[in-house]
Amino acid sequence: MLERLLIDENVSKDENIASILKLAKSICNDLLKDKIECDLLTYKYDFEEPMNELGLEEELITHLLEDYIYQVFSSYKNFNSILQSIKKSDSSEIETHVSDLKNLAHKNLGVARNLRIYDAQFLLTELMSNNTDVDYLKNCVEALMACAFKLNPPYAYGVLKLRQIKEKF
Repeated sequence: MLERLLIDENVSKDENIASILKLAKSICNDLLKDKIECDLLTYKYDFEEPMNELGLEEELITHLLEDYIYQVFSSYKNFNSILQSIKKSDSSEIETHVSDLKNLAHKNLGVARNLRIYDAQFLLTELMSNNTDVDYLKNCVEALMACAFKLNPPYAYGVLKLRQIKEKF
């Protein structure tokens, strides 16, 4: 998703957010449409569940979600680097790279589980599977980014904008 994403400086923040959100929904739907039994196509994050189960206020849940979004976006390059390594590896090296992928996914999975982010849990579990189909795994990473964006579009837009500025320097 981040590779396809360019913030258009000629349109407003709201227009950019709407455009990115449309792309995010499309990416999620494309990957998750075959997983209808998981009800992921209609999934919308609910603050009430982690608030009730963890005994936290919505403000703190919001802050934790923002941290999660930042963490997932920051992991993007690492995910892609590992996937490239899997793609280029011979059979003797694949296990090491798959292990690296599982470890990175596991780091993100704990937060997703605690905050009850079900689409992310599914995608991270897929990344932790023994699947070595790099195209499918890359689609899972793209969908993970898209699902993170959908959690809080204005915040995620700010993170993407900051990344874009940093990459210019």
